[in-house]
Amino acid sequence: MSSISQTKTDNQQFTVLHVASENDALVGGKVGGIGDVIRDVPKFSVEHGLQADVITPGYGIHGQNQKSVLIRQISVEFRGQIEQVELHRIDFTESAADITSPAVNHWFLEHPLFYQHGRGRIYVDDGEHRPFASDANKFALFCAAICELLSGFWLRKFRVLHLHDWHSGLVPTLAAFHKKYAPVANIHRVYSIHNLALQGIRPIDGDESSLKAWFPGLTVDETLVCDPRYPNCFNPTRAAINLVDAVHVVSPTYAKEVIQPSMHQQGFIGGEGLHLDLQRAQQQGRLFGILNGCDYDYAPILNPKPEHSVPARHFDHQAFPAIQQVLEQWQASHHFVHSAHLVALQRLQEWQESPFHGPLVTSIGRLTSQKVTLLLETVNGLTVLDHLLAVLAATHGRMIILGSGDPDLEDQITQAMQRHENLLFINGYHHQLPKYLFEGGDLFLMPSSFEPCGISQMLALRSGQPCLVHDIGGLHDTVVENKSGYLFRGADINKQANALIDCFQNALTTYSEKPQQWQKMRQLSSQQRFLWQDSIEQYCQHLYQGS
Repeated sequence: MSSISQTKTDNQQFTVLHVASENDALVGGKVGGIGDVIRDVPKFSVEHGLQADVITPGYGIHGQNQKSVLIRQISVEFRGQIEQVELHRIDFTESAADITSPAVNHWFLEHPLFYQHGRGRIYVDDGEHRPFASDANKFALFCAAICELLSGFWLRKFRVLHLHDWHSGLVPTLAAFHKKYAPVANIHRVYSIHNLALQGIRPIDGDESSLKAWFPGLTVDETLVCDPRYPNCFNPTRAAINLVDAVHVVSPTYAKEVIQPSMHQQGFIGGEGLHLDLQRAQQQGRLFGILNGCDYDYAPILNPKPEHSVPARHFDHQAFPAIQQVLEQWQASHHFVHSAHLVALQRLQEWQESPFHGPLVTSIGRLTSQKVTLLLETVNGLTVLDHLLAVLAATHGRMIILGSGDPDLEDQITQAMQRHENLLFINGYHHQLPKYLFEGGDLFLMPSSFEPCGISQMLALRSGQPCLVHDIGGLHDTVVENKSGYLFRGADINKQANALIDCFQNALTTYSEKPQQWQKMRQLSSQQRFLWQDSIEQYCQHLYQGS
C-alpha cells in the first residue's frame, strides 16, 4: 500500500490508535513528557487529516475527573481466569477545545488492578528487588484488553496501532503468539521509544508478576522477546522492537546513539542492552529518528516585553505568591513537617524581602539519575551544583529548581538549598508553576546524562529563555550553540562535569557583559520552531507507510 502522506482528503479515512500509559489531555493523566506527547500528537494528527484515538488505563480517576461514558464491558483472559474490564470514552465539552480536538476520541480502560495501589497512581515504585512488578501486572492486563478490543469490538476499526514505551510493549507479543489475538498482527504496528532506560523487564516464569503468570498457556519465541542480559526474563521493549513494523525514537541524534552500546563508566548512554536489536531494525529500514514537536498556541501568563525580557521585580510580584500558595498547600497536606517545603518557604520569604536584579537560572524536571547525576558529581570536593551556585552568586543571581522523584536526590538538593541562599528548590510539581519559570527565567539548565528528545528545553525556548544543555540526543537537535543557548560535552563523566561548570561561567559572562548579545539570543530562542505538523508529516512518510 502506498504512503499515506498524500492529500488531507485521502488521510481522513486513515485511523490511528495511540496506546500509552499517560495522556495529559485528561486531568491527572500526566507524570512525564510522554503525557505531553500523547496530548499533542492526536490533536495535530487531526489537523493533518488523520483520525487519531488515544487509550490509556483509567487509574481509578479518569472517570471521576472528567465526564465519561461507559461503552461496554470486555471479558479478558488473564492469570487463568476471565477479568471484566470496562471501556469508557471521555465526553469532552467545548471548554476543552484548547487541550484536544473534538475529532479525537479519548478512551480509557478501567479495572481494580489499575488502581490497586491507590487511585490516580500511574506508576508504582516496587524497589530494586522487584522492579516494575506492580506496574507490569497492571499493564499486562491493559495490553490484553487492548488485544481483546482489536480482535473483537474494534476489529478492522484502526489501520495503525501506535504503541508508546514498554507499558504497551506486550501487545506485539500477544499479537504474534496468542492465537486469539492473531487479528492484531494484521494491523500496521508502530512502537515509539520515549525512554529506553525503562524497559519493563520481568521474569518469564516463577513469579506472580511474570509472563507465564499472566498468560499460562502462551508459548513465545524467546530469541525475540527475552532480555539479552537476563535470558530468563521477558523484555517487552525488546519484544516490541523485534515484532513491530516500524520503530520510532524521538530525535535523529538519539537514533544514532541507541545503536551503540552504553558505556556508563564513560558517561555515554546508548542502547541500554538493546543496541543489537536496534541495529538490526536500522538495517531492515525499520528504525526512524523523528523529533517531537511543541505546541506554540499558548497564552503567556507574565506580561511579555518586546525584547522578551521579564524584569526580576515583575517575576517576583506574580510568581512568588503563586509559589508560596502551592508550597503551603503541599505542607498542609503532610502529617509531618516536610523539610524541603519548610526551607523553601523560608527561602521564598527571604527573597521577597530582598529583591534582586541578577540572572534567574531555572531547571524543571523529574529528579532522576538521568536528569541530575551531573549536577551532583563531585569536582574538587564540591558538587557541580555547589560550583554553579557560587558562580551565580558572583553575579547576584538566583536559581530555582522545580521537580520531584528519587528521595535521595531530593534530599541532596534540599541540603544544597540549605547551604546556598541563592537556591530555591520546589520539591514537587504543580501545573501552573512551570509557566512562571519558563517565562520568567533568564537561563534554563538541562544537564541530562541522556535525553531522547526533551520537552522542557523546547518550552523554555518558546518563552525566549536560552538553554544550557548537554550536547546529546534531542538536546543536540534543538539547542543551537551561541544562538539559542550553550552546549557542553565531555569524553567521560568528570570531563562532562567540568565542561558544565565552564559552560555555565561562559553563559553568565555573556549575560553580564554582553547584554545586547543576550537579548539577541532570547529573541532567536523565541523564534525557533519545532512544529508537530512537521513531525506528523514524517510519521506519515516513515512510520505509517505500508499500512
